[in-house]
Amino acid sequence: MTARRVSLALGLVLLAACTRRTPRTAVGALAPGLDGFVAAHPLASGQAIRIDEVGRTAGASFHLVQARGSETPHRHAAHDLTVVVLRGQGTLTLEGARLVLAAGDVAVVPRGAAHWFANEGRPDALALVAIAPPLDAPDVVPVDGR
Repeated sequence: MTARRVSLALGLVLLAACTRRTPRTAVGALAPGLDGFVAAHPLASGQAIRIDEVGRTAGASFHLVQARGSETPHRHAAHDLTVVVLRGQGTLTLEGARLVLAAGDVAVVPRGAAHWFANEGRPDALALVAIAPPLDAPDVVPVDGR
């Protein structure tokens, strides 16, 4: 897939995120339906965060993140993230600034930026996260932050 097609696909996802309804997720394994994917890949009892890769191109990997609780503060040394909230709400703490996010909101987390997400409601928050370049190995560096 060309860089232009990747940009167009991401643009369509971002455009869908501007609507009041749950956006359609025409990305890899999510294309048949978000509800079916979540039912087949549920958060375990007591699990705060679940991350599943749902698609990949030469320039990015795409992940569904389910958040029932909070991540620990961390940064990514080699990856930039674009987060599209699909359902629910929570607070993204990014370099010390608290950003309240809800369905339809988009946030960019540049590589090296200390951050974490905390779900502050029910139901579980769901986000589509584009990671560039594609994530091929763990890239989570813990930071002090709370």
